[in-house]
Amino acid sequence: MRCLPEPLAGIPKSDWCCTLCKGDPNVVFSSENIQNLAGTQQSKMPLAKQTEERGDMTRVKTKSCTIVPKDHIGSIPGVHVGQSWKFRIHVSESGIHRPPVAGISGSAKKPAVSIVLAGGYPEDIDRGEEFVYTGSGGYDFVGTSQQRKVQSFDQELTRQNRGLALACAAPLDDKVGGTANDWKQSSPIRVCRSYKAAKKHPEYAPAEGVRYDGLYRIVKYWKEKGVSGFYVWRYLFRRDDPEPAPWTDEGKAFIEQMGFTMYDPDVDIDGRTGMTKAGSAVAGTKRTGNVNGSNCQSVVAKKYKFQPTAILRELVRLDTDNTRMWADIHEKEYATESAYIEATKGHLSCPICQELVQQPVTLPCSHNVCCSCLCSSMNAYGNICPMCCHDFSSMGSKSDVKGKVNQNLVTIMRALIPSYGSEWITEPKVTSTQFARREGQPVN
Repeated sequence: MRCLPEPLAGIPKSDWCCTLCKGDPNVVFSSENIQNLAGTQQSKMPLAKQTEERGDMTRVKTKSCTIVPKDHIGSIPGVHVGQSWKFRIHVSESGIHRPPVAGISGSAKKPAVSIVLAGGYPEDIDRGEEFVYTGSGGYDFVGTSQQRKVQSFDQELTRQNRGLALACAAPLDDKVGGTANDWKQSSPIRVCRSYKAAKKHPEYAPAEGVRYDGLYRIVKYWKEKGVSGFYVWRYLFRRDDPEPAPWTDEGKAFIEQMGFTMYDPDVDIDGRTGMTKAGSAVAGTKRTGNVNGSNCQSVVAKKYKFQPTAILRELVRLDTDNTRMWADIHEKEYATESAYIEATKGHLSCPICQELVQQPVTLPCSHNVCCSCLCSSMNAYGNICPMCCHDFSSMGSKSDVKGKVNQNLVTIMRALIPSYGSEWITEPKVTSTQFARREGQPVN
């Protein structure tokens, strides 16, 4: 501050810098020379305030799917065909397709697990139940936007392209490709269609956002010259999902029956739960048209309640050790199965490891703790609940506790999340009560 002609009277309330010391923002000093960035591409980059309304590029990931691991093969528990999201970042949060930008989720070492159809390659062909997908690569991202749209070199069967080949039930061949003897033995791949694909195939792609269209399997993959004259890898996908395709009449009826709405964080209705968000102007309504403008109309929003199956309700009834927990869960309404699973997971977080409880032991105080975590706690603090300090000496010693895993709760979690306990379960155990019901014997 020595350069100031007069000292400051107080601390500035906003951003401030000395006008004599402030440098030119267009000039970058390096060890070798001074670069003037005025008029270059860098100087034309928009400020943060200018990108607020540019959609997906400014969205931030706020959570990750913890129901299944990242490389999970097959459907995601609680997510059904026909569900959609406005932005790719929320597709990543749901676990359907983890990469927020890339079109293929996979690696060179493991089979690919999901893809997004966005019409990015001119060779793509979409027939709904079948489509031909073009691998990634072949584009040089240096140069103008027009130059980046033209393929400039051959694609290789590496990285994600190799992951797609590994998903096909055919020998790996990086020269000509391969055809599956039985395409249904290929690894299932989750397929999403983006609104961008509607430019070429509007009959199958959504008009807005990204939609989950079910499981597909690769029939064959091969190498051929593309429209630009360079080689591309192509993959023939065929649909293999029990739920109806969303572009069919049955699929549209299924979406209406399930009450699916596109998840959009900028409207009052939460597409993941179907409920009116807190702070909305009118309860039970949602906005249409220009949300930020004056041409908004309020319409009555349909609210759907997810109903657990009869088998799941019976399993919950048998879990008498957690009656209070299930009562708390079921007193609320859930529009989707995924919302119900998320609520259940929230109640079943181990108080020690803070993860979804594994090999759950239900204490007399109704708290659920991982068996291994509880044994460690007993070594340090004795027979005291790590959540409420309730004494559970009545359950016996540590060896006794290991044999008191709540099998009813394990069965429920495996019904909700099929991959639950895959690391420690060898065979699903059946309680005496469940066995009696299966055999038609009386239950106490």
